[in-house]
Amino acid sequence: MTSLFGDPERYAAGLTEVAPGVHAWLQPNGAWGESNAGLIVGDGESLLVDTLWDLRLTRRMLDAMRPLVADAPIRTLVNTHGDGDHWFGNELVDAGEIVATEAAVAHEMREVSPRSMVALGRLGSVLALARRADGRFLRGWVAPFDHRGISPTRPTRTFSGRLELDVGGRKVELVEVGPAHTHGDLIVHVPDARVVFAADVAFVGSTPVMWAGPTGGWLRALDTIAALEPEVVVPGHGPITDVAGLEPLRDYWTYLEAAAGEDPKAVVTASGFPFGDWDCPERAVINLHTIDRHRRGASPPRGPHVVLILAAVGRLAAELPGRSPAALHPP
Repeated sequence: MTSLFGDPERYAAGLTEVAPGVHAWLQPNGAWGESNAGLIVGDGESLLVDTLWDLRLTRRMLDAMRPLVADAPIRTLVNTHGDGDHWFGNELVDAGEIVATEAAVAHEMREVSPRSMVALGRLGSVLALARRADGRFLRGWVAPFDHRGISPTRPTRTFSGRLELDVGGRKVELVEVGPAHTHGDLIVHVPDARVVFAADVAFVGSTPVMWAGPTGGWLRALDTIAALEPEVVVPGHGPITDVAGLEPLRDYWTYLEAAAGEDPKAVVTASGFPFGDWDCPERAVINLHTIDRHRRGASPPRGPHVVLILAAVGRLAAELPGRSPAALHPP
C-alpha cells in the first residue's frame, strides 16, 4: 500500500479502534495534507473529529465509518483548527452542529478557501513549465487532492477556552490550546477512554509546521496534553502514539529556537541534526520565519507574502531529494 503521494506506507491506513467506541482515521505517512481524523461513539449518537482536505477523501472515510454510526449517527462535528485538511470536507457530514474555536473561524477559516488552493496549484503548474523548483513543489503539494467544487461549510458554534459536550452519555472535553500550530487550535479529550485527539499540535515522523506560533504556545499545548494523562494520543499527522511520543516535538522546538536566524538549509543539513529522518524537513523555512517574526514583533504574513514563503519552502524541498513527498510528486 502507498500513501497519497505514492510512498510506501509506514503504518496502516484507515480506521482503527484505539479504545472502546473511540476510533482514529489515519492517512499515512502524515505529510502535506495527509491528515488524521477520529470518531467517538456514544449511546445513540457520535462525534466526528475533523474532515479531510477534499470531498473524495472525506467520502471514503465516512463510508468506512458507516457501520459504526448506523445506530449512533454523527450529531456533532468538531474542527480542531482552521487548516483546510481538517475541515474542507464538512459539507458531507449531516451533523446538527459544527464546533470550533472562535479564533479558528476568525483567522484561517476565513483566510484560506478551497478556491485559493486551486489557484495555488495552477500557479505551481505555470512555474513548473519554466522548470522552477518552487513550481514543481506547489504543483506537487496539491496534486493528490481535488479542491474543486467544495462548498466551504464553516462551524455553527464557536467557543473560547474549554467546552464540555455530552455524546450519548460520554463526556468529551474540547480544550483550546492555540495559538500554536494555528491561531485557533483545540484538542479533544475523551476522559473515560483516556484518549486525546491532539490534532496538529502533534506530528509524529513528520516535521511540524508552525503557521501562528509562538513556540512557547506550542510547548504549553504539549504540557496541557501531558496533564490529562492520556494512554493514547492521536496526532493530526502520523501514527498513533502516547505522551512520551510527543517529547521529540518539544526537543524540535527547543532546537529551532536555538537556531533562530540561521539559514534553514544549514539547520536541517547540519551534522548531528537529530530530526533528519522526519518527512518534510523543508517546513523549517516556515518555522524559522515564524520564530523570527515573533522575536521582531512583526505581523503575520498575508496573501503574496505567504506565496513567497511557500516558494522558499519549495526551493529547499528540491535540494533535499527523497525527503519531501510533495517536491517529488509526478505531474
